[in-house]
Amino acid sequence: MVFLQNRLNKFNKLYIGDKPVSVGKITIKQWKQLFGTIEALPQLILDVMSAPENEKSAYFIVALERSFDEIVDIVSVLTEIDSDYIEDNASIDQLIAYFTEVAKVNDFSGVIKNVKSVLALGMPSKEAAENQQTDESAR
Repeated sequence: MVFLQNRLNKFNKLYIGDKPVSVGKITIKQWKQLFGTIEALPQLILDVMSAPENEKSAYFIVALERSFDEIVDIVSVLTEIDSDYIEDNASIDQLIAYFTEVAKVNDFSGVIKNVKSVLALGMPSKEAAENQQTDESAR
């Protein structure tokens, strides 16, 4: 019965512990709070993504253990649920389900693509850089 309830909760509503949560767009205020919270998590994610395929699970377990405090703090900022409650009541599957929905709702993959595009606009192409060097040496 508990298994069925957890699966229904997962598909119908998201819960952190026994508290229902909704997922919305991350506001600028929340982003500022998150930047003050996040330290090691980005590097740990990169480590997992760049790990050899046969070692990804091991890297993930280590990253998870090292980032529990940050994960709890992130969820606390986004849900306004006390971090102590999250530590005492939330399961890892609830936190992963929550992060998955946050990523979807906020279109993180699209944001990353757009940031890359913006950065590319500020970087001269190889051809433009070569032309600029040629123009400068001709003077």
